[in-house]
Amino acid sequence: MANPAPSRSGFAAGAVAALLAAVVMLALGALAGVPVPLQLIADRLTILIPLDLFGTLLGSLESQAKPLALAGVIIAQVLLGGAVAVLVARLARRGVSPGVLFLGLTAATWAVLAFVVAPLGAIGLVGRDGSAGLWRTALGFLVIALVFAGALVLGLEGAGGSGREIDPARRRILRLAGFGVPAGLAVLFLGRFGLQMAERGEAAPGAASGQLPTPLTPTEDFYIVSKNFFDPSVSVPDWRLTIDGQVERPRAYTYEELRARPTMQRITTLECISNPVGGNYISTGEWTGLPLRDLLTEAGLRPGVVDIVLHAADDYADSIPLVAALHPDTLLAYDLNGAPLPESHGYPLRLIVPGIFGMKNVKWITRIEAVDYDFQGYWQERGWSDIATVQTMSRIDVPASNRTLVAGQPTLIAGIAFAGDRGISRVEVSTDDGETWVPATLDEPLSPLTWVLWRYEWTPIQPGRYRLMARAYDGQGQVQDAEERPPLPDGATGYHTVSVRVGEA
Repeated sequence: MANPAPSRSGFAAGAVAALLAAVVMLALGALAGVPVPLQLIADRLTILIPLDLFGTLLGSLESQAKPLALAGVIIAQVLLGGAVAVLVARLARRGVSPGVLFLGLTAATWAVLAFVVAPLGAIGLVGRDGSAGLWRTALGFLVIALVFAGALVLGLEGAGGSGREIDPARRRILRLAGFGVPAGLAVLFLGRFGLQMAERGEAAPGAASGQLPTPLTPTEDFYIVSKNFFDPSVSVPDWRLTIDGQVERPRAYTYEELRARPTMQRITTLECISNPVGGNYISTGEWTGLPLRDLLTEAGLRPGVVDIVLHAADDYADSIPLVAALHPDTLLAYDLNGAPLPESHGYPLRLIVPGIFGMKNVKWITRIEAVDYDFQGYWQERGWSDIATVQTMSRIDVPASNRTLVAGQPTLIAGIAFAGDRGISRVEVSTDDGETWVPATLDEPLSPLTWVLWRYEWTPIQPGRYRLMARAYDGQGQVQDAEERPPLPDGATGYHTVSVRVGEA
C-alpha cells in the first residue's frame, strides 16, 4: 500500500505534535504556578468579543466558558502545527534527514517562541518574579520547542510523511509512539484539566438542587468566580500590602502586622454580577479582618481623592468610590468562616464591601492606591458597570422546577432574597403566574448585610400546571425590577419562576 499523501500525513503528525506541546505547556505552567501563553491568549480574546455576545455567552455557559475558550485556542494551535508540518513533510521527502529536521525545527520553534517570551515578560505576563522567572519561562519554551520538534519528526516517520522506506513493523511502532500514545495522553490530560477548570468556577448548590441553602454558606460550597485560567499562589513571607497614591504617608504592611491589629467581623452576602435570574453565584460568609478606613486614615488621604483602587497579585484591578472605602462595614478580610481564606477566595487578603457586586470585592490584594479620578477596572473596560450596585433579587429554591405535587397536600415554597446593604423588607409569592400575590414569612437574617430566607406554605387545590413566581422589596420598600435583563452590564433583573405539576390526590 502506498504511503499517505505528504499533506495528509504531515498535517496529522503536526497536529499531534502541537497537541502534545500544548499539554506540556499547560503542565509546566501548573507546576510553576503561572499562566502560560495559551491561557493568556484565551483571556485576551474576550476583549474582541462584542459585549452583547459576551454577556450572552457568560450567562449561558457559566463554568464551561473558560474550558471552551481554552479549547478554542488549543485547536488553533493544533491547526497551525498541522500547517507547519505539511511544509516540513515536503522538505523531508526531498531528502532532508530526520536529525537535521529535528535541529531545524527546534531552532525555528524556539525563535518564534522567543518573540513571545520577550514581549510577555516586558509587560509582566510571564516571569512575574523578575529575571529568574523570565529565565524559567524561557527554559520552559525551549522544552516545548524540543517536544514539538521531536514529536513531529517521530510522527512523520511513523506516518510515512518523511518519504523514507521503513520496515512495516518499525513503522507500526513509530506510528504508535508518534500518534497513538501522545494523542491519547493529551486528550486525557486536557479533559482532566478542563474539568478541574470548570469545577473551580462552579457555584454552590441552590435552585437547581431543590434545597433551601443554609443561612451561612459552608466554605466548600461558597461560589467561585475568577477571570483567571490559573489563579495566583501568594507566598506570605514575601507578600506586602502597600498603601500609596494620593496619600501623605505611604506604607507597606506584612501579613503578621495586619493580623496583629484589632479585628472586625462581618457576616456578608456576596453575589457575582454575572449571576442570572435564579442563579447560584451568591453565597453568605463570616469574614474577619480589619477596617479599610483605618489604613486609609493612617496613610492620610490628600484632598481630591475620588476612588480607592485595589490591585491584585493576578494583575487584576478595580476601584470603589471613596465613600464606600470609608464605610465602617468595608473590611480587608483574611479569614472566611473562622479559617484563613482559601487561595481561591483571595488568600492572603481580599476586600469585602457591602452593597456592591462581587467583581469589586477584589481578591489577592497587594496594593491599595488612592487616585483623584474615576478608575476603570478590568471588567469596566469590557463594558460592565462601574457602580455595580447589587440589584434586588429573589430566588425560589423549593420546590425544584418540574416537580410533581399532590392536590390537597400542603407544600413548601421557599427561597432567598437579597438587596445588598439595603436589606429585605418583604417577599411575595404568586402561584398563578403573577395574577395575585401573597406575603411570605421571612427568617431573621444573620446581619443587615446578608440574604434573607423566606417561606410560604401552599396547598394546591386543582390538578394542573402552575407557574410559581417570587418578588422581593428592599429595606426602603422598593420592589425588585420585573423587567427581564441579562447580567451585562448592571446585573440581571426579572422575577424568578418555577413550573410545577399538580396531580390528583
